[in-house]
Amino acid sequence: MASARVSTLLVFFFVIVSSIASFSSATEKEHVLTLDHSNFTEVVSKHKFIVVEFYAPWCGHCKNLAPEYEKAASVLSSHDPPVALAKVDANAEENKPLAEQFEIQGFPTIKILKNGGELVQDYKGPREADGIVEYLKKQVGPASFEIKTAEDAGSLIDEKKVFVVGIFPTLSGEEFENFTTLADKLRSDYDFGHTTKAELLPRGESSVTTPTVRLLKPFDELVVDFQKFDVDALEKFIVDSSIPLVTLFDQSPANQPFLVKYFESPNAKVYIMFTYFDVGL
Repeated sequence: MASARVSTLLVFFFVIVSSIASFSSATEKEHVLTLDHSNFTEVVSKHKFIVVEFYAPWCGHCKNLAPEYEKAASVLSSHDPPVALAKVDANAEENKPLAEQFEIQGFPTIKILKNGGELVQDYKGPREADGIVEYLKKQVGPASFEIKTAEDAGSLIDEKKVFVVGIFPTLSGEEFENFTTLADKLRSDYDFGHTTKAELLPRGESSVTTPTVRLLKPFDELVVDFQKFDVDALEKFIVDSSIPLVTLFDQSPANQPFLVKYFESPNAKVYIMFTYFDVGL
């Protein structure tokens, strides 16, 4: 009789534990959206800004990214406005046309899709949760920040990085619109600002009367101005001017962005100089 009671209690205990576990897993929400060939277009078209990871289940890097990506998605779901993170199993046969469409060459590859998928950009940020959150908050905010004071200039302009600033008599008109359009396109690669007061900038001519794009950089001539506001010409100016004539080929994190741009440039030529010392041996 006693053993029957014990058995009944054990069964009851396991039922309760199982119910709690089932309830917990049912209420645990996955914040990363799962997309495939059947819902990709529909979901993306509803978002002005969505981040999509193309992954393969067997990929070790993808497995390492998964918990960080989910953690970031949880944080960004509460951002104002919310930022959607999604994933696609690009190794699945039915999703391979999507992988081809977005030119996926390796895993994981992360893309930023804007305006319902009309604009596609590469994600070039960190792969851990805090870094993903910080990077994407910046990407979803203004592409260019207004510099109104010397304090603004000091907080926005990093002397060790390339910074692009538009100088305008008034913050309106075709030149300003072209500048902000390009800032949004290139925001993954460069930091942008705009101002009506050239004297607030740390380098360059302070009395500017016509719309001007000024590129501040930690190498070569340190500052260069450009006054053509055709979008293609402006983009070429920024890309070309942000590649140093000479850079140190080493493992320093400070040099890596310039090395990447240098070797990505179709006009890049590599000259390697060896230095040795005769120690008389």
